[in-house]
Amino acid sequence: MEKIKTIVVLGMHRSATSMTARSLHKSEEVFMGEKLLLGLPDNPKGHYEDTKFLNLNIEILKSAGGSWNNPPSKEKILEQKNKFDDRIKNLVEQSIKNAKNKGLNSWGFKDPRTVLTIELYLPHLPSPQFITCYRKPLEIAKSLKKRNGMSIEKGISLTNIYNDRLNDFIKKWLID
Repeated sequence: MEKIKTIVVLGMHRSATSMTARSLHKSEEVFMGEKLLLGLPDNPKGHYEDTKFLNLNIEILKSAGGSWNNPPSKEKILEQKNKFDDRIKNLVEQSIKNAKNKGLNSWGFKDPRTVLTIELYLPHLPSPQFITCYRKPLEIAKSLKKRNGMSIEKGISLTNIYNDRLNDFIKKWLID
């Protein structure tokens, strides 16, 4: 079997990350996880988030003093490295094993929170490829208002935080 490839879908909530992850999953060429979030009221077609990555990201953000809609600073997240490094490594290794057991040479995951935590995962990702999803901040804010009752201003501000972190990561990753 050829070398395993990692595909990570990165983007703000409500920016088409679920549609992208669903396409990868449905291709039957990329293992996107064992237990995916599917068919919830706010996204009937499914989020296509592996619950293990989702729950780990929630823990990381909480440990750093924040959440998806109250992002901790990049520095606070990076301070969590030692606390979560082994768990991230084990989760990645298990996902790779599951992909190989299915005869696949590509695996991936999607959780919008990963925009905030990606640098903790990066050392453990073999041959990473990133698919980035962007949507106009106002459109995301309208969607967050409908889904979460979040103000338009807060939605735009939150989207800008995610997009800035994503852009900074991509620039850094491309240069390194």
